[in-house]
Amino acid sequence: MKLSRCPHCKLPVLELEGQFSKLDSLYIHNGNPPAATAGWWHAGCLAGSDAAAPWYEARLRNFRDVRRYQEVAATPQWTVLREPNRGKLLALGRAGELLSLSRGRRGAHPVPGGAVYPVHDEVFHLELDDAGLVQRIKDSLASAGTFPVPALLEGMAIADRTVHPEALANGVLRFDSGLQAHWGPRFVSAQAEYGVFVPSELEPHVGEFIR
Repeated sequence: MKLSRCPHCKLPVLELEGQFSKLDSLYIHNGNPPAATAGWWHAGCLAGSDAAAPWYEARLRNFRDVRRYQEVAATPQWTVLREPNRGKLLALGRAGELLSLSRGRRGAHPVPGGAVYPVHDEVFHLELDDAGLVQRIKDSLASAGTFPVPALLEGMAIADRTVHPEALANGVLRFDSGLQAHWGPRFVSAQAEYGVFVPSELEPHVGEFIR
């Protein structure tokens, strides 16, 4: 699927956990937030925009009042919610973030202000207009077995849209022979390994999950 473009900067949005927000029009109530601000945002663009605060309020209202998520904790920047059926935990940030806290702690490592938790996407499809970049990715996957996520961000001209780049510094796309059949002139599939930053104020809630 072709990447969506950020309403703020008009550049493509790479769907890496912690690096984007999907602001769905279903959260709009009585014209608020403005429909023009719905869409797929870079986390960095949303955090610096006037859209962050109203979308935080709109999503919090929907999760708490419509979906009946229970509030677990609140800090000046975050609200932690528990899903009513299976107990999955998530956190809504006032800068527009939505983080899953129901994740394992294995492989997490501390960084200033929190910790980076590993993410492994077994199937990561990428369709780009830049056929040259896609070919470089495929060549690297076929020869070295990996392609660095930071190089992908630079190639897409969105490296400066990331937040907590330390979470992506060692990220890679990893070759998977079973996914090679999906490759095309502007399309490549691989596994994706990278990290997501969790601030220290949320870490006490990581891993809590009622099965």
